[in-house]
Amino acid sequence: MLAFVTIASSGNEYEKISNLARPGVFRLNIGVSKQTFHSLFGAFPVKRDNYDYTALDTIMPHPDYAAQSFICVLNPSKQTFERVQTFLAEAYALARSHAARRAKTE
Repeated sequence: MLAFVTIASSGNEYEKISNLARPGVFRLNIGVSKQTFHSLFGAFPVKRDNYDYTALDTIMPHPDYAAQSFICVLNPSKQTFERVQTFLAEAYALARSHAARRAKTE
């Protein structure tokens, strides 16, 4: 199970596309619904070459987890973070819903 929200502050051998080794750069990753993802970026599969994953303050599909409806933004500005709060609330609600369904089947 993927976390519904994560913050990445450093790259690793598997993920260098965002160049998180730059001083002060972090990436906020958010799992949204398929409907929200499609409204932002269109249908799957997402063409990775269409995005500059090093760009700051730009909401884009996650470079590795887009197929799981994850979006990301590097160093969101105050204005972008205000927009992202809707996605954070959605991710939390989805995680609660999934947890409740799992609890019913156990």
